[in-house]
Amino acid sequence: MRLAFIVNPTSGKGVKAFKTFKQKLTIPYRTYMTAYPGHATKIVKHLIKEEKISLIIVVGGDGTIHEVLNGIGLHPITLGVIKNGSGNDFGRYFKTFEDPKEIERFIRHPKKSHVDVIKVKHGNFSRLIVNNSGIGFDALVCEYVNQSRLKKVLNRFKLGHLVYPYYVIKALRTFKPFSMMVSMNGEDTLYERVWFLTVSNQPYFGGGMQIAPLAKADDQWLDVTIVHGLDANTFFKMFWLVYRGKHLDLPYVSQERAPAVSVALADRIVCHSDGESYYMNGHFPIDYTVLPAQLRLAEPMRRK
Repeated sequence: MRLAFIVNPTSGKGVKAFKTFKQKLTIPYRTYMTAYPGHATKIVKHLIKEEKISLIIVVGGDGTIHEVLNGIGLHPITLGVIKNGSGNDFGRYFKTFEDPKEIERFIRHPKKSHVDVIKVKHGNFSRLIVNNSGIGFDALVCEYVNQSRLKKVLNRFKLGHLVYPYYVIKALRTFKPFSMMVSMNGEDTLYERVWFLTVSNQPYFGGGMQIAPLAKADDQWLDVTIVHGLDANTFFKMFWLVYRGKHLDLPYVSQERAPAVSVALADRIVCHSDGESYYMNGHFPIDYTVLPAQLRLAEPMRRK
């Protein structure tokens, strides 16, 4: 099994974390450092084409994992993760490597899980998603976080998880609710005064908020959460209930499961995939589908 590490040096304390691991590794491997957004995807495509790598271990946060996933695409490459980064919702749900010996044990006796992946398509744009995707308020917060210098400062003191609540308050001052048509399970529903829609593969987003507490990454379903029809003050109070997953019974929260979801927008609005933000318009629908058991995920074996 040929191994490559992809390290994001700007994610949390990625370089330091990797140095701790590599000092104790006795197996051959290659190392690649990312230098700019999107670099991890290019590295992975090169590894698949030229190096015949079969195991890629990411040292980074949700954004780096997202880039690597989109480099892997539909290829039979196994993904492993050493948890790092400011939020790392991936590491809250999926198993990650915590010790170099776990990597060596995996190389000798590989144990993999096959987990679902979400595919989003909007015109010619498409992405694969392992955590969740959002439209609206949560995506605006992601945009603020990704552009923030505060994130880097807090990461130095292991306080990166605090950056998300800070920008929630900032986004409340600028965000305007919107309307959308949602098609799933054979029904078309118009939602008005929408704050956000989230499509989840696992429970967590925003550094530990349980937006979809019942979501599972191996059940072949998309968990769709829509928050709509409330004012800013009520939304602010509701938002903090999400940390504990206590929001599902509220009258302005709609939660459904579906194998596919299509969203039609009237205007251009900010969206995100695994915390990476971008804008989509109303010219094409936003289509989400689940790809069952698509991703091969390394299962670390813990010593009892």
